Amino acid sequence: MRSVTHLLKFLKAVSIVLLAWMVASCSVVPGSGDLEEATVLTNQPVDKAQMLSMINAYRKKNGLAELLHDPTLDEVSQKMARHIAERDSMDTWAHSAFGLSQRLDKARYANYAGAENLGAGYADLSAAFRGWQGSDGHNKNLLNPYVTRVGIARTNRNNGKWRNFWVMTLARPYEDGRPVVR
Repeated sequence: MRSVTHLLKFLKAVSIVLLAWMVASCSVVPGSGDLEEATVLTNQPVDKAQMLSMINAYRKKNGLAELLHDPTLDEVSQKMARHIAERDSMDTWAHSAFGLSQRLDKARYANYAGAENLGAGYADLSAAFRGWQGSDGHNKNLLNPYVTRVGIARTNRNNGKWRNFWVMTLARPYEDGRPVVR
């Protein structure tokens, strides 16, 4: 009888421990990693004067006309920066000639030419610009002789593979006249 009593006490203690463990496993302790951190996207200001200075010095060094800052292209860039930040990826159909054309049309930005550079992971504008200069396709956009305006934007993401997403949109609006094809 005594061994049965000890067995029952033991089983009761094990049951209490198991019940406590099951209840604890259903709760979440802040910072325990049991819940995925919510993604937060934040549009970040970009120094437009610095951007214009960098791109225009680079274009001048390569015998090209300076670009003007265009707030509408900032807005187009910001929407794209947010789009890629949401996905934590630059791999999207929106990053194509057709996608850019659609976004410029949606912004009612009639244009003769357009180009765009995306970047992810760069901590600041200088790093993004150097990255674009070091990439053949992006560099071609920086030195596009047919564009006359530029806008830029940055969106930060608090988690995921990348933290900083950059978009530079270059274009030639109708008001700047038809480009002379060389």
